[in-house]
Amino acid sequence: MVIFLYGPDTYRSKQKLSALKQKFKYQKDKQGLSIAELSASAIDVDMLRKTVLSSGLFSQKRLTIIKGLFASLKKKEHIDALIQEAANIVRHIGDPPARLAKASAKRAGEASNILIFFDEEIDQKKLTNSQKQLYNALKNTKYAQEFKQLAPYQTKAWITKQIEKNNMSIDARAVDLLFDICGNNLWELNNELDKIIAALYKSQSTIRIKDIQKLVLVKTEQDIFKLVDAIGHKNKPLALKLLSDQLKGGASIDYLISMLAHQYRTILRIKTYIQKSNTTNSYAIARALSLHPFVGKKGLDQEKNYTLEELKKTYRKLLEIDFIRKTRSINPETLLDVLIATS
Repeated sequence: MVIFLYGPDTYRSKQKLSALKQKFKYQKDKQGLSIAELSASAIDVDMLRKTVLSSGLFSQKRLTIIKGLFASLKKKEHIDALIQEAANIVRHIGDPPARLAKASAKRAGEASNILIFFDEEIDQKKLTNSQKQLYNALKNTKYAQEFKQLAPYQTKAWITKQIEKNNMSIDARAVDLLFDICGNNLWELNNELDKIIAALYKSQSTIRIKDIQKLVLVKTEQDIFKLVDAIGHKNKPLALKLLSDQLKGGASIDYLISMLAHQYRTILRIKTYIQKSNTTNSYAIARALSLHPFVGKKGLDQEKNYTLEELKKTYRKLLEIDFIRKTRSINPETLLDVLIATS
């Protein structure tokens, strides 16, 4: 059996991979001794052939997982040789008609090993010809599954489902705010949900917008506030350093873009509200815009550093960066550097 898991949503693809490994352990090899995980950049043709086609130590079946076959950094000739052998193996264990003529589909399936190709987002423009051929063959097989980034409504449904798994519920406005903060980055969302559930599950059954503001925004936005302050004060060296510190500290580009966009949108809302209401009372503004008081006060301080047009321009740039990041092979970190340098 050949399985192909690929796509940019690595949270769901790795969840699927983990589920397949657990199923194999439960059904065939409880100790996991017949499971092999190989990185395409660290194997050669002989290792690939021996690992995939050999029998398991304590199981008639072997499960082999090959990661990064379509993103290998090895030389072209090595990639082509590896791809050619992988294609041969796929034909061998894929239960072609000649084999099925000699045995029932059930017996043929039981006798064959399981091979899983696992790749993250695949840039077809960078594939060699042999990679393209295998990629096109694999994506049309029965057990191919592409994990695309979830649409906003799908991400929000995912958030609700994760909460319900823990016998809790969440208000729609709380879902919207959490999505505004993390976007469709399921890794970041999962981390935040774990923290929220751990903090609240003993004391309440419903998660509300004030809980997101308290448990997520106040803690995570403080570093973003510093970065926005530096940009607003035109302190480019400090802004670049703060951005670099965030990345070195493990913050993802997705997370930083989402948080910056959220904060600039908040400042833009505050500035617009001030012009309409002619009030600068931070508590009144926070209450009117459903913001945490701390967030309202910081946003009020920061809006003084920008004109309305500057805020709109910066926010549009962040939306453009997010779009470019998702549609082109350009380093988003470079785009953020350019945003800071030109602000």
